[in-house]
Amino acid sequence: MRGLIALVAALATVSVAANANAQEADPDPAEFTPQGYTFCGWKELETGEWKMLWDDSLRGAFLIAYAHSMTCRDARRNVSRVGNSGPPLYRATRPGYRCVQLRKAQEYSDVRCVKQGSGIRFRFQTGA
Repeated sequence: MRGLIALVAALATVSVAANANAQEADPDPAEFTPQGYTFCGWKELETGEWKMLWDDSLRGAFLIAYAHSMTCRDARRNVSRVGNSGPPLYRATRPGYRCVQLRKAQEYSDVRCVKQGSGIRFRFQTGA
């Protein structure tokens, strides 16, 4: 009986430790949001919804939006409208925006779009 109690206690300890590690693995937007930008969420690619809090449905391929001098709603809408006209060029479908790919790696892209003649800009990162 004492062996069974010890086994249950050991399994409970392992379970608590595994839960703590899983929670630590959730990304914190404060750690990766570019300076000067506001984090505007992850786009769940299956449903098209934007989420501000991490959940397991966001694992895998990702699209993250950021805003500067604009609302997150506008930034997310603009990110959804940007078209890829062939690497490394991105084309904003909204007139007056110019997009530049800042960084590129295998299955990763960091793009900034600026409204010409103003400080209004949005940024997005995508990858897998």
